[in-house]
Amino acid sequence: MKRKTTNTAIHIALLTLLVFWVAACNRVKTMEDNMDTILIREAIMDFYHEGHVTSDPKYYQQILHDEWQMFSVGDNGELFQVDKQTYLSWYDPAKNDASLNWKTEILYIDVSAPLASVKVDIGNQVFGYIDYFNMMKIEGKWWIVHKTSKKR
Repeated sequence: MKRKTTNTAIHIALLTLLVFWVAACNRVKTMEDNMDTILIREAIMDFYHEGHVTSDPKYYQQILHDEWQMFSVGDNGELFQVDKQTYLSWYDPAKNDASLNWKTEILYIDVSAPLASVKVDIGNQVFGYIDYFNMMKIEGKWWIVHKTSKKR
């Protein structure tokens, strides 16, 4: 009878340790995801938002991966695709309209590192967009690799 009680106690102790270990692993993952969420938010505001505010492609270079692509639907419902170089050519700081008051709201960030999905509402008093980003963490840095976008 004593041996059975000892085995039960050992099993309970091992099960308790396992539960604590799983909880600790989940806590570490949650802390990592929270840190990644902060880094993604900072990158979007520091580079994507500022790129719109200044119309300066140098900001986009810091967040759009070299293989970046944008997909959108035109006014007539047609799909169009834009590569990074074409997108960057749309921006010129010399032609920036400083009267535009750009606002960027990050609606959600879903992190499963090294991947993330982000929904952004960006616009000004003239026009606005809903953007969805697929992001990847490559060598410790978060990059937008794909964007889908539609006018508000």
